[in-house]
Amino acid sequence: MKIYKIDDIRKAVKKVGIKKGDVIFIFPETYKFGILEDIKYHYRVYESFYKIINEVIGPKGTICIQSYTFDTLRFKNKFNYDKPKTTSGGFADYILSLKKTIRSNHPAFSIASIGHESKFISQNNSFHNYGYNSPLEKFLRLDGKILSLGSDFTTNPFNHVAEYMIGVPFYYNKYAKFKIIKNKKKIERGFTSFVRYLNFELVNDHKKLKRELIKNRMIKSSILGEGRVYCANAKKYLEVCLNLLSNDQFYLINKKKYFKSLKN
Repeated sequence: MKIYKIDDIRKAVKKVGIKKGDVIFIFPETYKFGILEDIKYHYRVYESFYKIINEVIGPKGTICIQSYTFDTLRFKNKFNYDKPKTTSGGFADYILSLKKTIRSNHPAFSIASIGHESKFISQNNSFHNYGYNSPLEKFLRLDGKILSLGSDFTTNPFNHVAEYMIGVPFYYNKYAKFKIIKNKKKIERGFTSFVRYLNFELVNDHKKLKRELIKNRMIKSSILGEGRVYCANAKKYLEVCLNLLSNDQFYLINKKKYFKSLKN
């Protein structure tokens, strides 16, 4: 595997347009870059990326990451708000472990944020994962940027925000009550989640979306080790998705498989 250095991270992040004061949403698959020089443990890799990005955006910047806990919705597990454990991976767990991180309240679709706008993004939210006053909706208001660290630049929740706004027929709003542990207190509260129907086949297909984004020069990229860093303006990305879905509400899925499963 290819070895890359700390300074390579800094150069790659700056090259895609990340700068002082930026509000960014990171989607990490850092293992795709190879081996970070002199770093042996995964949490040290996450720490290195966090420190470099935090240095680049400065004290007026903000970092957001998914801190989802899908087991609370699928298996009705308790949501331990104060525990830095997610189903979103090690980088999310690392961000949650930082003292100044603020986590939103949604028991299945929480967003962790740290930095200048973290209180605005992750506090006083609605009960919906994508709707008005959700962390993602507030992030869009701040003209935030999507930063994909090794991951596919179309693998982000803003696709689903667009589908929610369009009202696609293969997702629905699910209300569920959750058992929550917060500040050592046990409470039960209802939240709503925009989720897919499970009684038919649903396969995401973003090939056409990728071509459209590249054609319109919406994506900036840089090489890091064996992978790539990508960046896009979240509001402009969402606008592209909305325009495409307005003409074809099945644009982001495999339409043939979907309709075939409806007949079965």
